[in-house]
Amino acid sequence: MTIQLKLSLSITCAVAATIILALILTWVSVSTFIVASEEAHFASMAQNVESNFESSFHEFLNAKVRVVLKTKNEIYSLILNAWHDVGAIERILPPSKERDNVRANLLKEHLLDLDSTPRTSHLQLMLTTSTDLILGGFPALGLPPCARDFSHKYIGDIVAQLPEEGAFSLWPLPNLQNKQILLFMLPIPPGTIDSTSQISYSDRMLVAGMPLTSLFAEAEQLLQDRLTTVQNVFDRILYYKEGCIMLCDAQGKPTIKSGNPKPIAAQLPALCAAARKKGKVMEHVDTSHGKYLCHVAWIQSYDSFFVMSAGFDELSAPSKMLVSRLGVAGCIILLVAICCTVPMAIRTLKPLQVLRDCTSEMAEIDPTSQAGLTTMETMVSEHLNVQRRDELGDLARSFATMGSKLAKNIRASFAAMTEQKRLEGELSAARDIQMSILPILDESKAEPGFMVSAFLEPAQEVGGDLYDSFTVNKNLKALVLGDVSGKGVPAALFMTMSVTLIRYALRSGLAPAQAMSRVNDLLEEHNSGNMFVTLFLALYDPKTGHLQYANGGHCLPYIVSENGNLRQLENLSGPLVGAMPNLPYIDFEDQLAPGDRIFIYTDGLTEAMNATKELYGEQRLAQCLKLHAQDHPKALQEAVFNDICAFRKTEPPSDDITMLTALRT
Repeated sequence: MTIQLKLSLSITCAVAATIILALILTWVSVSTFIVASEEAHFASMAQNVESNFESSFHEFLNAKVRVVLKTKNEIYSLILNAWHDVGAIERILPPSKERDNVRANLLKEHLLDLDSTPRTSHLQLMLTTSTDLILGGFPALGLPPCARDFSHKYIGDIVAQLPEEGAFSLWPLPNLQNKQILLFMLPIPPGTIDSTSQISYSDRMLVAGMPLTSLFAEAEQLLQDRLTTVQNVFDRILYYKEGCIMLCDAQGKPTIKSGNPKPIAAQLPALCAAARKKGKVMEHVDTSHGKYLCHVAWIQSYDSFFVMSAGFDELSAPSKMLVSRLGVAGCIILLVAICCTVPMAIRTLKPLQVLRDCTSEMAEIDPTSQAGLTTMETMVSEHLNVQRRDELGDLARSFATMGSKLAKNIRASFAAMTEQKRLEGELSAARDIQMSILPILDESKAEPGFMVSAFLEPAQEVGGDLYDSFTVNKNLKALVLGDVSGKGVPAALFMTMSVTLIRYALRSGLAPAQAMSRVNDLLEEHNSGNMFVTLFLALYDPKTGHLQYANGGHCLPYIVSENGNLRQLENLSGPLVGAMPNLPYIDFEDQLAPGDRIFIYTDGLTEAMNATKELYGEQRLAQCLKLHAQDHPKALQEAVFNDICAFRKTEPPSDDITMLTALRT
C-alpha cells in the first residue's frame, strides 16, 4: 500500500470518525437532555396535580365538616324542642293512649319541619328507654343492638356513660360499605322532664338519627366537578401518542385517564407499590411495546396515584431526526474532503518516491567498508533536491545530514563494540578470579560430625557477598559469611580483600570477636571509599557441636532442628566492619544438637522483591526452612532459592543472594 493511499485513507477515516463521533455525541446529548426534560416535566406535572388534589380534597373535607356541624345543630335544636313539647303534653294530659298518640304526632311534626331541607330528609326521631335502645337498637335506620360505633363501643357502653346534655355518635352499618349513621342520644333524667313537671321516669331518652349519605351530596358534587376538571386538563396536556396520563385508585386501577395505559398495565401495580413506599418513583421500564419512561406519585390525602408515561421511541424521535440531518451533512463533507485531499496527497507526496529509492539503495551499501560509508555520506544529497523551501526540502536536508551522521556513528559504534567486548572479557575474567577465591563447598567433602554447603548468586557480573569455610587448629571449622556494601567491581575488590584478611586472622588462632576487630582495623586503615562489610564469623567443633561466633551487623542466622523448630542467634557482637577504627566485638556461644543445621544468609535473600515491590521477608524464609528442616544443606539451600525465584517470578534480582549451611551429623 503506497503512502498516498495510506494518507488518503487516513484523512478519509479521520473525517468519517469525526463525523460519526459528532453524531454519536449529539445523539447521546440530545437524548439525555430530552429524557431529563421529560423527567423534570413529569415531576412538575405530578407536583401540580398533587397540589390540586390536596386542595380539592381539603375543600371536600371542609364542606363535609360544615354540613355535619350544621346538621348536628339542627338535630340538637330538634331534640330540645321535642323534649320541651313532650314534657308539656305529659304535664297536661294524664297517661293514656290518647297522650301517646298526641306525643307521636308531635314528634312527626317536628320531623316535618326539617323535611324541607334535603340534608335532613332521612332524619328519624324516637322517644324510647335506654333498655329498649340497648335491646332493640334503632330499627328505623337499620342499626342493630349488637353494632359498634367507630370507637368500637356498643350501645350499652355509650348509654352507661351518656352525659346529661346528651352526645353524638357515628355508626357504620354492618354489611353496608360507605354507609354511616349519625345518632344523638339525650337522656331524660328521672324525676322531671323540666323544672315544672312532676312526672317521674327512670331511663327514658330521646334519640335522633340519620344516614350521612344524603348530607355529603353537595360535597361529593364539588369533588366530581374537580375530577371532571382534571380529566379536561389531562386531555389537554397529553402530547405523546403512545403515552398516557391518569389518576389511579388505591388498588392501581385507573379512575381518570387520557391516552393509552395498556403498555404499562403489567408494571403499574409494582410502580404504585413502590410509590406508596417512597412517595414518588421515576423509572425506565421494559414492556411488550418497548421501553417506557414512567412517573408515579402517591397522593396520600386522596389515597390515589398520579401516573404519567411516554415511550422512548417518541422521546428519542427529535434526536433521531437531528442525527439523520447531521448524517446527510456529514456525508457531503466527507465527499468534499475526499475530492480535495486525494489529488493533493498524490501531487505532494511524489518526491517521497525519490526518497524511497535513495533509502533502498542505501540499504544495499555495505556499512563495514570505508568505501560504503563514504558513498552513504554523499548519496542522499546528490539525488534529492535539498534546495526546496518546503517540508520536503527540510526532509531532504535531514536525510543528507542523516547519511553523514550515520556513517560517522557507524564508525563510532564499531570502536565502542570493540571496547565493550574488551570490558566484557575483563569482567568475565574478574568473575572467574572472584569465584576462584571462594571455596567450593558441597556435601561430597563431608567430615565426621560436619557437613557444609554454600550457595552464591551474584546480581551482576561480579558481586560483594563472600562466604568461606576452612579448618582451624586441626579440629575447629571456621564458618564465614559477609555482605559488602555496594555492587560491581568496587564491592568485588573489597570482598576479595575481606576474605584474605579473615582467613589470615582466623588461622592466626584468634577467636571470632578478636578476628573481627583485627579485620575491622585493617579494612578501615585503607578504606578511602568508606565501604564496609557486614560479617558473621564462627568456630564450630564437629565433635561436641559447640559454636563460638561473632556477628558484626549481619543478618541473624537460624538454627534449624530436624523436627522443624527454628530459633535465631539474636546476639550482635558489634556494628558493621571496616567503617570505623578500634571497634570492640564480643564472642557468643551456642550448642548444636545432632541433626541441627545452622543457616547463614545475606540480606539479598529476604529483600528479594516481586513485581509489586513486595519483599520476600523473614516470615516466608522461616516457613520454607520449616518445610525443609530435614533436608541436607545443599537441598535446603536449593529449596530456599527455588522459593525465592517462584516469589519474584520474572523480576530480576536486586542484590546478591548468598547462603551457608552447616549440619551436625
